[in-house]
Amino acid sequence: MTRGLAFRSLADLPRNARNSILLEPLWAVFGTVVLYYAPLYLRSVGLQSTEIGLLGSVTLALSFACQAFAAPITNRLGRKRTTLVGDLISWSVPMFVWALAQSFGAFVLAAGLNAINRIVTVSWSLLVIEDVDPPQRPRVFGIMNLIVTFCGLLTPLVGLLIARYGVVPTLRVFYALGGVGMTVMFLWRNAIMDETRSGQEAMRQHRDLSVGQSLRQTLERVGGMRGHPGLIGITVFYVLTVFIEQLSLFQILFLGEALGFGPQTLSYVPVVAALVTALLYGVALPRLGRLPLGRTLVIVRALALLGAAALLFVPPGNAALMLAVVGLIGGATFLTQTYRDAALFARLPVGEGTADLYSAVQTLTLLCSIPAAALAGLVFAASPHGLFLLIALLCAALLALAAWLARREGRAPRLV
Repeated sequence: MTRGLAFRSLADLPRNARNSILLEPLWAVFGTVVLYYAPLYLRSVGLQSTEIGLLGSVTLALSFACQAFAAPITNRLGRKRTTLVGDLISWSVPMFVWALAQSFGAFVLAAGLNAINRIVTVSWSLLVIEDVDPPQRPRVFGIMNLIVTFCGLLTPLVGLLIARYGVVPTLRVFYALGGVGMTVMFLWRNAIMDETRSGQEAMRQHRDLSVGQSLRQTLERVGGMRGHPGLIGITVFYVLTVFIEQLSLFQILFLGEALGFGPQTLSYVPVVAALVTALLYGVALPRLGRLPLGRTLVIVRALALLGAAALLFVPPGNAALMLAVVGLIGGATFLTQTYRDAALFARLPVGEGTADLYSAVQTLTLLCSIPAAALAGLVFAASPHGLFLLIALLCAALLALAAWLARREGRAPRLV
């Protein structure tokens, strides 16, 4: 009965969005767990805080290089083919490299392969969302984020395995299983997806262009960003939220090393986040969707600032308070990602130029985020609390930006 209800709730969505939602758990089951435990895994293998931060910045720098070609490649090969090839290279192969990695160099190799995922970020997002009516897009993004969050419920089970077998042996096996599972998912998804209408048109337009010519055309369209009302403002908002997310990658190390929580307690953090996200999706999302966009962003970032400030005052060993605060932060992150992405697509032109401008936003975001992980590693090594004080200050700045956007908002688009 539950399964039938789930299928009926997706029945009004286009084929690509519906099938992507149905298959997303096959990626998220592995992706959420390994990404959550990644800093702990790197630390257990022997990397220092500065090396972990440097690896993060190297990853972003390589991602930036890939992002520059995301739109030309997506336009020439199509959304569907780019997504399949890119996913196999950027996720399937690195998962096996991570499973065997024992040195900083091996992790850099995996990071280089995984950086190609920035191309897939453009192609997959367009493949899923281009044929979806604008009023339905927040729901699609919300469901995707909800699935990823709920797959984090596996972390307590993995935490039990870590407690018994250790961090490195457990995660090596999980990475290897993820490589197999993701490969199956990518091939299956490709078989049941269709190229979008905009993708077919872009392939026709770019068929006779070289990669260099496609890149030049992309840059020309990017130069016209100011011609799209509200795009620059929401782009700055987008960039700053991702910068904060990069700094926050050290959260699990902060909770474990500065506040003294063990792996088993930390494994419940995604569980709490999943419960909070489910509550927000069922209760808050429908209500926030009826508000003007600017006001919605203000409310969401006010919650994020509250959580970031509260984390600084969690006493060591107080698991209940820690989980409550981290749940608030997770809920605010879920709402931010849902409305941030929907707001960005609402300001992009439909059809011609969509891939170019979306890729431009991603490129700018990566460029600005390159120093974030290295900065986080340096600050964390000097003062773990200092890093999260910096995050709280940036959250305050982001709230001020959201308030500014709300004041400048004319006739606000509705996210329903």
